[in-house]
Amino acid sequence: MRRKGRRKSSSRRKSSRKKAPARRRPRAKLRSRLRPAVKAAGQSPVTDLPFSYGETKLVLMVRDPYWAYSYWDFSGETWNWIQQKFSEDPSLKSMIRVHDLEARRSYDLLISLETKNWYLHLGVPDHRYRAELGIGNGRDRFYLIARSNEVRTPRDSPSEVVDPEWSDRDLDEIYRLSGGGKPGVSSPGSSFASRQDLAA
Repeated sequence: MRRKGRRKSSSRRKSSRKKAPARRRPRAKLRSRLRPAVKAAGQSPVTDLPFSYGETKLVLMVRDPYWAYSYWDFSGETWNWIQQKFSEDPSLKSMIRVHDLEARRSYDLLISLETKNWYLHLGVPDHRYRAELGIGNGRDRFYLIARSNEVRTPRDSPSEVVDPEWSDRDLDEIYRLSGGGKPGVSSPGSSFASRQDLAA
């Protein structure tokens, strides 16, 4: 009987022992498991956006009374023509010519054609503008690439136009209905604005 008891205690000791930690897999095997999935049949590969969408254009958008945002694109044929002009005359630079249609004046802004977008400082609010994308030398040569749409910048001050529906002809009635001059419950004893204050 004693021998049997000793065997049981030894078996319990063996079961209470901690198991050795499992060996980690080599990195080579892990890397093989992290390989990208095989592309399904007929699935188009992921590519970058094209440099051009094949249409030569310039678009002008108003940002605020003083600034506008422009973006453009050109066809492959137009791009080849631009490169040819640059090779013929190294003094040419890419630029946007801004036309202030109200003041009847124009000025050039140097840009980078490859960026295909540019912020333009127009300078004067409440004016009509148009822009032209081109290459030139800043003196007597300007080759037009694309002409933009016409835009108008907003005012930078309140409008001088007064809506007759919001005039002060009904101010007396509005003042009376609002309890004009009478002490209110929420602020007893407080002084209320007079009609002259509301009209000011």
